[in-house]
Amino acid sequence: MKAHGVSRRSFINRLAVALPLACIGRAAAAAQAPKETGLSSEGLLAGHAGFQARSVAPLGYSALPGFLSAPQLAAHHAQYAEAVESLKQVEQTLATGERTTGTSLADYAALRRKHVALGNDVLLHELYFGNLSATTVAVPPYVRRHMDEHMGSLERWADDFRLCALAAQAWAVLVYDPYDDRWHNVVMDGNAEGAWVGANPLVVCDVASPAYSPEYADREAYVGKFLDHIDWAEVAARYRRVDRM
Repeated sequence: MKAHGVSRRSFINRLAVALPLACIGRAAAAAQAPKETGLSSEGLLAGHAGFQARSVAPLGYSALPGFLSAPQLAAHHAQYAEAVESLKQVEQTLATGERTTGTSLADYAALRRKHVALGNDVLLHELYFGNLSATTVAVPPYVRRHMDEHMGSLERWADDFRLCALAAQAWAVLVYDPYDDRWHNVVMDGNAEGAWVGANPLVVCDVASPAYSPEYADREAYVGKFLDHIDWAEVAARYRRVDRM
């Protein structure tokens, strides 16, 4: 039997395809955002103000004598605080924004890229401020042993890290990658450019101009001072939290 030139079997087959597609279309129109909130009690930074809690972590010092003044640090910390608020705004947009068949993929991609950049911006700033010390901190044997294993020696690491810090436009970072179980020096030219996926930052140096230019005429002097003010006890604690061996 045919209806308007279409066989009953053909009609049924077309209906079987059309109904699921219609359901998919309705689901897409009503799609809700994923939570992306996790558990506040878990994570490497759980229990601390800052990135995990999406709050502003306070500076642990007011000045770093011989390295960075109180006004310089306060201004830099204020920029970090602005990044925290921007991150929260982007996440609010992601949590409440519509996801329909009419959503602009270009706009959505830009929002997701901004989310990554701001997340990195906030976390890297916290790690940078957190690995600075007002006084010289001796390198623990634990860190020196792993430096010898992964980088050849502390001195060889420092020479290469200095080059990375002079070459980078945004960040120089020593990371530990649990996937290849190695340490790597990384050059980042932006908050989302040059990131080593899956790696855990151990030493972070902010080399963007606002971090040092008000007080240093050239970056080389700033980087040299940075290496003298690394809180190696903090670096050791970071590695202990992620070391798989």
